[in-house]
Amino acid sequence: MNRSLFRALLPLALATLAAACTPANTRPGATVPTAVKTGQSWVVTRPLVVAQVLDTCSRPSPGQTPGRVTGYWAPSRQQIELLESRLPTLEAQVPNVTDFDRQYVGIEVDGRKVIYLNAFRLPDHSEVDPAREAIRVCDGGAMFWGAVFDPATGTFSELQFNGPPVGR
Repeated sequence: MNRSLFRALLPLALATLAAACTPANTRPGATVPTAVKTGQSWVVTRPLVVAQVLDTCSRPSPGQTPGRVTGYWAPSRQQIELLESRLPTLEAQVPNVTDFDRQYVGIEVDGRKVIYLNAFRLPDHSEVDPAREAIRVCDGGAMFWGAVFDPATGTFSELQFNGPPVGR
């Protein structure tokens, strides 16, 4: 998909996504402040929304393998701050990695508590609330990606894009 067509269709896709999501009857998740970042981040804790974040359509995620995710948990502020401090280690694969908006969900995989990172770019003045709604976009190339972060080791794994980065 060419870049101008993608930019024209993104707001429509996000609006459709927002309309399709079930509204939440609980208080929204917290926005996570960080010292230095352009993108914003949210910890998502509602199990229904967590499951939707993991239900990716253009890239593999831990939630696509039946039985792999055995539970959900809420990451602490310190764990999120550690994750965000390690984002620059992805810079070689994800240029301007901190410019992306991010959703974080705590999942249990293989007996370990890890954090799934769902990265995207919302248009300015978007009505979508990433604290209450899963951001799921089919296609979109490198503008949408995900990774698993292990707070015990401070490392990322399973970096996946919705499509090949530009130029590949």
